[in-house]
Amino acid sequence: MPQNSRFLFTRPVYVGVLLLALLPFLGLMCYAHPAIDDFDNAATAAKMGRGGALWYWYTHWSGRYVTIGLSTWLNPLSYAPSAGAAPAGLLVLRGMLLLSGAVLIASVQQFFQALLLVLPKPEGAAFPPSRLAWALALAVLALGLNALPEPFTLLYWYSGVLNYLLPLIFVLGFCAGALRTLHLPPGEPTRRKWTLVAGLCLVGAMGGGELSLLACGLLLVGLGVWVYISDRPSQLAARRVWWIWMVAGLVAAGLFLGAPGNWNRLGFVLVDSGADFGTWPHRLALLAPRTALATARLAARPPVAGALVILVGSIWLTTAGAPIPRPKRWELAGVLGVFVLLNSLGVAFLKITFMRDLWVEALPGRVVNYLVLQLLISTAALMLWARPWLPPLPPKLRAAVVLPALALLLLLTGQTRRAWQELLLVAPGYNQQMHSRYQILDDARRRHAPQAILAPLQLPDATGVLVPIPSARQRADVNLELSTDYTQKNNQLLAHYYGVPCVYLSAPPVAPQP
Repeated sequence: MPQNSRFLFTRPVYVGVLLLALLPFLGLMCYAHPAIDDFDNAATAAKMGRGGALWYWYTHWSGRYVTIGLSTWLNPLSYAPSAGAAPAGLLVLRGMLLLSGAVLIASVQQFFQALLLVLPKPEGAAFPPSRLAWALALAVLALGLNALPEPFTLLYWYSGVLNYLLPLIFVLGFCAGALRTLHLPPGEPTRRKWTLVAGLCLVGAMGGGELSLLACGLLLVGLGVWVYISDRPSQLAARRVWWIWMVAGLVAAGLFLGAPGNWNRLGFVLVDSGADFGTWPHRLALLAPRTALATARLAARPPVAGALVILVGSIWLTTAGAPIPRPKRWELAGVLGVFVLLNSLGVAFLKITFMRDLWVEALPGRVVNYLVLQLLISTAALMLWARPWLPPLPPKLRAAVVLPALALLLLLTGQTRRAWQELLLVAPGYNQQMHSRYQILDDARRRHAPQAILAPLQLPDATGVLVPIPSARQRADVNLELSTDYTQKNNQLLAHYYGVPCVYLSAPPVAPQP
C-alpha cells in the first residue's frame, strides 16, 4: 500500500490554522464572568454550609454527586465576600476555566496516544504515537469547538464546565487509563498508576451525569468482552483489573441512580412532558426512529458534517505502512456496534425522558455540545482503527488541498469566527460593564440599601459565544442579563448572593441583532 509522506494534520500551515482556531476560545476565558446559578450555588453553600448544600442537592435536585460536589466545594465565589468592582474569586474562576481547557486538550491527546499504542503496528508506519496524538487532539478540538451550538454553556459557564465538560474529560481519562493498563505487562511500575487513573475517572464519569454514565457503562462492557476473548499472555491479570473497575463503576452508578433528588427531578420532567406523546409503551415503540432521526440531524448540521468529512478524509489520506490481516466479521460488527451505541444512547435517553415533541424538537444545546465532541472523537478513533485496511484514497494530491480548504471555510463561518469577533470587539466592553454592575451591587450591600438599579448590557456586536445575553441560542435561566421585574428568578438569585432586597434593570435588556 503506498504511504503518504506526511500526515495532513502535522503540516505546519495546517497546525498554525488550527492553533489560531483554538486561541480565541481560550482567550475569552480571561473575560468570563460567573453565571446566575454560580452565584446561587455560592449563596446556598454560605447558608447551609458546603456539606449541607451537597446533601440538599443530592436529596432534592440531582444525583451528580461528583460534579455538583466539586462545583460546590471549589466554587471560588463562596470563599470571600464581594470585593467592590468584582465578585469574590473572579480571577480564580477564570483560572479554573483555563485549567479545564488545558485538561481537555491533554485528555484528548492521552486518549489518542493510548489508542495508537494498542492498535496493530503495521510495518513501515511513519509517525510516533505522541506526535500523531497531538495532531489529532488539535484537529478534533479546533473543529469540535467551532461546531458547538452553545459554547457558553460548555466553556464559560462555571457550573456548566463542571457538569458537562468535566464528565467528558472523565470518560476520556477512563479510556486512556484502561488502554494503557491493558497494554502494559503485569509488573510494569506504571501499570498500577494507570489502573488507578482509570478507576478514579470511571467513578467520576459514573457520578458526573447521565451521558457520561451511559458512555462509560457501554465502554466498560465492551472492554470486558474484549478482555475475555483476548488471547494475550496477560489475560488473567486483565480480567482481575476489569472486575475491579466493574465493581467501582457499579457502586458509583448505584449512588447516582439511587439519589432521591435525581428521581425527583426526573419525575418533574416526565410529568411535564408525558401528556404530549402518550404512555410509556408509546414512547418505547417510537424510541428507535426518534433516536435515529435526532442523531442524524445532529450529525448533519453543516459544521458537524464538515468536521466529520475533514477528520475521516485526513486520516484516510495517511496510510499506515504495509497492510495487516483484516479483522474478523464479528470484530468488525462489535466495533461498529459500540460506535453506534456510544453516539445514540445519550440521544435515546433524552428522547425517552425529556423531549416533549415526537420528532422535531431540538436537543438542548448544552447537551449537544457534549454529543458533538463525543461524536468527533469516536469517529477519529474508529478511523484510526480501520486505517490499515482502508484502500488508498485517490486522488491524494487533490484531497490534500481540498480538505484544509474546507477546514478553513468551516472555521471562517462557524463559532471560531464569532469567538474572534467577541474577543476583539465585545469582551473588553462586556468586562467593563460587568465590573460596573458589581460595584453598584457591592455599594448597595455595604450601605444596606433596599434596592440596586443596574443598566442593561449594551453589546451590539455580541455573537453568543462568551456573552450570555438573551437569545434563542442561550439558556435564559443561567445568563447574567436580568429583568426590570425584581421578582424574576435571575434577579432574585443575584440579590440573594449580594444580600440586597431588590435588584432590577433600569430598562429592558437589549437583545443582540441577528
